[in-house]
Amino acid sequence: VIEYSLKLDSNPAFTSSVLVAYARAVYRMNKEGQTGCKTVFDVAPAYLSPLSGDEIRAHLL
Repeated sequence: VIEYSLKLDSNPAFTSSVLVAYARAVYRMNKEGQTGCKTVFDVAPAYLSPLSGDEIRAHLL
């Protein structure tokens, strides 16, 4: 069993990083013509990364 844990009391830097990542994702989805309401579970992790799809594949594979 693998368990992941993240304990954040008050971390403005983390909060701002998350907000910027989701703003980036919304911008990218809008460029693709996607519209409508999305939850955090509807956003693919690739949209959150500042890297392009090719860069993500090169680093992770």
